[in-house]
Amino acid sequence: MDKPLDNKVAVVSGASRGLGQATAERLAALGAHVCLLARRMGPLQETADAIKSAGGVASAFPCDVSDPAQVQATAAAIQGTLGKAHILVNNAGVPAPRSFAETNFSDWDAVIGTNLSGVFYLTRALWEALIAAGGAYVITISGTAGLRGGGSPAYGGAKFGLTGLNHAIAQAGVDHQIRATILYPGGIDTGWRGAPIGVKPRSETMDPAVIAKMIGHMVTSPPEFVVNEAVLNPLDQPYM
Repeated sequence: MDKPLDNKVAVVSGASRGLGQATAERLAALGAHVCLLARRMGPLQETADAIKSAGGVASAFPCDVSDPAQVQATAAAIQGTLGKAHILVNNAGVPAPRSFAETNFSDWDAVIGTNLSGVFYLTRALWEALIAAGGAYVITISGTAGLRGGGSPAYGGAKFGLTGLNHAIAQAGVDHQIRATILYPGGIDTGWRGAPIGVKPRSETMDPAVIAKMIGHMVTSPPEFVVNEAVLNPLDQPYM
């Protein structure tokens, strides 16, 4: 039986754990050849092997998205092997010190480099592959910190920056049938900052597999419209 993403190529950053892993598994289940990106090859290969064991197709590309040279080499490898990229999910991110006083210059550079610059690097490096798809979709994972900020200057600054970057991606994509969406999820049960997984009830924290299912719905939606942005919260947090 045909699947909606058969013969499509999906690139997912931060794909070795959490939401990125769940998204990669979902897109593979829908038929996509998923290109998995993360810094460490070991966990990345485990995700690729799990996808293959479930009948999907996946390729692992160790890549630090904050390093332009690594991003360009990875994008070239993807394009050289597969030719096109129909879906890009910018999910890679790192945590930051929580307060202004705790944040030093190197903290700032590390967080901005991955959480903001890394999204630009990867999207820009894959731009020709996205154009070649003849109708592609770029989804950028922000967070509720991208709407309300918080005490962390690096994390909040990066997430606010993603909003402006998504607008630019969307505008640049209009003439190439490239849709762009930014998601602002809050309270995902991914073990972020070492939090225990599977402890809180689902009304307080969201299953990453459910968010991944929504992403699957979006990238298989009719091309006549686009969801510009969406805020996702657990039921106990029904508004910002």
